[in-house]
Parts: sequence; C-alpha cells; structure tokens
Amino acid sequence: MQRDEVLKELYGLERFGIKLGLANITDLLHRIGDPQTRFPAVHVTGSNGKGSVCAFTDSILRAAGHRTGMYTSPHLIRFNERIVVGGREISDDDVVRLYELVKPHAASMAAESKAKQPTFFEMTTAMAFEYFAEKGVDVAVVEVGMGGGMDATNVVRPDVCILTRVSLEHTEHLGKTIARIAGEKAGILKPGVPVVTLDQEALGVIRKKAGELGCPMTIVGQDFEFNGTSNGLAGQAVHCLGPPAITVSTSMIGGHQAENVALALAAAAALESRGWKIGEKAKREGVERTVWPARFQLVRETPPVVIDGAHNPGGAKSLVQTAQECFPGKRLVLVTGMLVDKDLETFADTLAPVVAHVVSTRPGSWRAFESQEVADAYKKRGVSTEAVDAVPDAIRRGLSLASAEHPLLIAGSLYLAGEALGLFQGGSV
Repeated sequence: MQRDEVLKELYGLERFGIKLGLANITDLLHRIGDPQTRFPAVHVTGSNGKGSVCAFTDSILRAAGHRTGMYTSPHLIRFNERIVVGGREISDDDVVRLYELVKPHAASMAAESKAKQPTFFEMTTAMAFEYFAEKGVDVAVVEVGMGGGMDATNVVRPDVCILTRVSLEHTEHLGKTIARIAGEKAGILKPGVPVVTLDQEALGVIRKKAGELGCPMTIVGQDFEFNGTSNGLAGQAVHCLGPPAITVSTSMIGGHQAENVALALAAAAALESRGWKIGEKAKREGVERTVWPARFQLVRETPPVVIDGAHNPGGAKSLVQTAQECFPGKRLVLVTGMLVDKDLETFADTLAPVVAHVVSTRPGSWRAFESQEVADAYKKRGVSTEAVDAVPDAIRRGLSLASAEHPLLIAGSLYLAGEALGLFQGGSV
C-alpha cells in the first residue's frame, strides 16, 4: 500500500465515531504483542494545554539524554506529526508498515463482532505504541485523546500523570459539569503514581481521586508556585519557586503557556523523585528549545498575522488575554471556523469584544459548522461579518482587511489552524 491509501482507509474509520472504553484497544494491543508494556509513560490529560505540556515535557526529557516517544492529536498538517521519536516524525514508510501490521488484527476483531471494530483513534494508538516499542524508547509522552479513564491511551504504565486545566468540553461524552469531566479525566491516575495538576475549579475531584489511590500530588500554583515575565511577541521568562526553584525562557506566548511550562517542570521534578536523571540544565534547554505550532504563532509580521488552535471556551479566554497583552488597545480581524461539537456561542461571546470584523469559513471536516452559521453567531453580537466558504479565500480576505491597527487572528479549530499554517508555509497566501 501507499501512504495515501493507508490514510484514506484510516480516516475512513472515523465513520465508526468515538468509542470510549478500553476493551477494544486492550484486545488489539494484545494481538500485536502488548507493546504498551515495553516502555513507561508520562500521561497527559485536561481540556487545554495538553499538547503544549507534552511538547515541553518531551523536550526536557530529550535534553536530559532520554530517548522519547511522543503521541499527540490531532495533527495540524501531516498525520506523521502524531507519532514522534527523538523529536522526529514517523516516516511515511513506517506509517504504511505499521498500518499493514495492525490491519489484519483489526479485521479479525471486526469479523467477530461489529462492536469490536477498532476506531480511527484506536488504530492510530496501536500503531504509535508498537512504533515506540520497536524504537526502544526510554519513555513515551502520551496525550489523551478525549477524557481520561475510558480513553484508548489509558493502557500505558505512567511514571507521572499530568492533568492540565479542565473546562467544559465534549459534554455529550464526558458529562455536563466540570466536576463530572474532571472525574473522567482523573481516571488516568494509577495507584502510587505521582500526579501533577493545577490550582483550579476541578482540584477537589482530582485531589479526592489521588487520595483514594495514594498518589503523591503536586499542585502548580500551591506547592509549585510560578509567574511569567512577558516579552510580548518575543516570548517570556517563567520563574518557578519550586521546589526546586528555576527560571527558564520560552518563545511560547501568553500566561497560559507559563502555566504549561510550570506543569512540565513540576512533572520533571516528580520524575526525578522516582529516580529519573534530568537536572536543571536539561530543564532550561528543553523549555527554551520547545516549539509547538499554532499556539499564538506569529506567521507574518506586517501586518501581524497570528494562528491559534483555541477551540473551546477555556482556550478562547486564554486567547483573548494573550491578544490583549500582545496587541493592547487594538481590535482584531478574525478568520474563524469551528466544528459542530464545539461551543460556538460561548466562543463568540468571548472573542466578540476584541474583534472588529469576522470572516467566517468552513474548515476541511464534515463536522464543521457552515460558514454562515458562524457568521451569524458574531453578527448577533454586533460584530460586522462576512462568510467565505473556502479557507484560502477567507484568509486572503482577512489579509486584505488586516493592518497594524487591526492584526489578523486565525482561530476556532485545530483543523482551521492546520490548513492556515500549511497555506502560509507553502506561500499560497
């Protein structure tokens, strides 16, 4: 098979939707030799910041000399971004080879029962874990796909669990309250394994679960205090009082990224408590080297153009705070599109006060809102709008309206962010 054939088949599995539960992934992994048992993991869940925390943690561990795997989702431009070893994406040949290895076992499961048909995410997870085992990684940094306890990744053996900020998301699957969602996310905790989280609304639920399992707990903002010193679009310094105390620099922008740095540093300290060799030098270098695309990423300076992957209410709040910090007193031109399982109304409520004009569009997913639906959400909040269905045309229209006084922001979906990033990198806009 060729890579494009493999990806067409893989994406075709999305028609089976989302299946929360561990029975199928456990069966599939067992049939290929239980690769998830051959490496320890850093397991990361939460609503916002998971990918950034994974990137910071992976970079710190690599700077300390450890061979890492990293599994994140979704990708922005290339499927291969999801599966990384030693900072390098999986090759096309290995994507094909691993799919062909896993596919017969998935077919056997589906033949036994329709309910046992592995989903897109289960197939991808099995491929990633097999790749990490083959490559002999010292540790895998693994991002939860959705929720926690019933997510397909919750078969790994963590040496530390990280819970980022929890907000309302995927309520049709995870529950209608932050407490219910936090309870599902806390399902990744394992007996005696350290947990690192934030001082946040969901803390009580997480603390209770950690207590039941005897998990040593570090609360960033209480046990591990921090603050950031912004350098605007140039990044920031993050001062952690620890223990241990450390100041690091990052090109990542916004107070929420200072929070993510602190989570990664606290997780590194928790790993050190379990015998991992990391050290201050690796922490500084790892944070400084971390690049995670489409997180308030400046892709053009004149006029300023920023791409951001925010797509839920918590992400929208952080996005507005960062925009006001970097572009004080300025109102933005917004190119936006969202998926139908996201909270468009709350997202629009949050962004409308800082937006001068909206160009709505439709990201390349069958789950996307129609562009006019998105435009209408902003129009009823008093923002001037127009709908442009094709993403490249919408971005070109946004660029024609942008200026020094009205920077262009492209946000609302990681699918949109990935399309936009590809267009800018390819010189198509």
